Amino acid sequence: MPPSDRLPGDATLDALLRMLVRRLPGRSAAIYALDGGSAWLRAATAQYLSRCATPAALALADHAIADVADASGLPKGAGDVLAVDRAVLQLRDGFPAACPACSDSGRILGWVVLVDVRRRPLSPAVVAVLRDCAQVLGGILAPANPIAGDRPAPAPEPDRDAGSERADEQATQTWIAEMLARRSEASTSAFLLIDLDRFHALNEVLGSATGDQVLDRTRSRIRDVLGPGECLLRLAGDRFGIVAERAGSDPRSLADRLLRTIARPMDFGGRRISVQASIGIVDQLTAEAASATVLTQAVAALRRAKHDGRNRYALHVPAIETIDQERSHLEFDLAHALPEGQMHVVFQPYLSLETGEITGAEALLRWRHPTRGDIRPTSFVPLAEATGLILPLGAWTLRTALALAARWPEGLALSVNISALQFHQPHFVEEIDAALARSGFPAERLELEITETVLMRDNAQTVSQLEALIERGIRIALDDFGTGYSALAYLARLPHHRIKLDRSFVQDLANPATAELIRAIIASARGQGVAITAEGIETPAQLEAVRAFGFTHAQGFATGAPIADPTEAFGRVPA
Repeated sequence: MPPSDRLPGDATLDALLRMLVRRLPGRSAAIYALDGGSAWLRAATAQYLSRCATPAALALADHAIADVADASGLPKGAGDVLAVDRAVLQLRDGFPAACPACSDSGRILGWVVLVDVRRRPLSPAVVAVLRDCAQVLGGILAPANPIAGDRPAPAPEPDRDAGSERADEQATQTWIAEMLARRSEASTSAFLLIDLDRFHALNEVLGSATGDQVLDRTRSRIRDVLGPGECLLRLAGDRFGIVAERAGSDPRSLADRLLRTIARPMDFGGRRISVQASIGIVDQLTAEAASATVLTQAVAALRRAKHDGRNRYALHVPAIETIDQERSHLEFDLAHALPEGQMHVVFQPYLSLETGEITGAEALLRWRHPTRGDIRPTSFVPLAEATGLILPLGAWTLRTALALAARWPEGLALSVNISALQFHQPHFVEEIDAALARSGFPAERLELEITETVLMRDNAQTVSQLEALIERGIRIALDDFGTGYSALAYLARLPHHRIKLDRSFVQDLANPATAELIRAIIASARGQGVAITAEGIETPAQLEAVRAFGFTHAQGFATGAPIADPTEAFGRVPA
């Protein structure tokens, strides 16, 4: 058992846990430190301790250190957030996940553990919070795990710049303009925008006084890296700006040196703290460059560095920034599209190949932008899923489609797409119940199309959710099926009524290997009594081909284009 004086005091770790559960309410948490191949419980919330199955773990209430975890069962990759077997942590119940806390060299020092009361997927927001806390924990645990050759940060040299005052955006633009104006007409410069990674979390745990010291030391370190012709300004928050004269040098080399220097651990009275940074670079600047544009470009490049994983730099590339700006504009417009009435629902009929009749239709969300016109679903649906906007959009699509379908002739089915994010919401089934009750549409005529990746998450929650829907009479369709043999085993275990084969298979029917695979999928589906639909059928020839293969249904322009009111198509045999 490691001596307690090798590890930081409980107050700091308790503060970190309080921040974690405040940001992720309804969960319990704990911190483990690695020593001798074992994970030693160092701090825990009361709810976490109540789940512990061993008296040794409960001894932590008296500030004892308990060896309750085998480190071999915990994630080892820096930044990995993985579900953990509760037996590894000797917990009676709950669903734990863990993220390693690492030194600046990547060595594992401990873990942050989060326990949920129910099994559910780890959302991007939860993963981000766990990673933030793990990074802070790595800086806190560093003194307890010294690395041979580590040295305290060197004492700062006397000031070589006048950039100690924080600058707002307007002052920053003025400073950039002044620095560029000092350059000769024949020279070019680069602007580097530095932002400390996850500094807010560190500041919240360690306090603003320590945070200010971290910023002061970071500024001193940056200044020590700079040479003649390179000027530093302390910006607002945890940002710094540098204007560097090119003179044949590459700003990427300067950025590399800055990243390495900033990442060196800082010693604060025996506590070692590590911080990292991301840098956005705008290169080839002349004295005439517009400072406001330079700052905007640097912020965009910095954002890309953060998005790509942090602790790195990114250069301003006009083509990439144009794409990023377009995406940002589209995201802003998408957030306002629903409340401003720009969204509408259309329906694409699908055909029974056994009766030759249209037996139902799929609801499709469409966006008519007031100035851009119709936006392709392939442009806005992935964006909605990435930003979480798919939740209000998906709920609205379901309610609207059910209300419209309630006027259809009896016996005709409605299919609605459900995203993975929607499906895994804790009250998803209740939302379906409410939408059905509001519309009066019969549950047995509703089919929910769920992507293959959702169904392949083979766990108790997924099965329970599917069974709850099926008990209500709702049918389940596996949409965009396309992984072939690798997914056939899942089909036998998870409840569903229909497979919709991805259009890429239909377009490759002439390929013997594809044809063999399709026959295997159809045989598996029919053997289980599952309907199988061919998507993307655009010609009469394709329609006849999929009929010959043994598909039960077909959907595409050959069966009918998406329309606002499909009632006229129902019962019609396509020509």
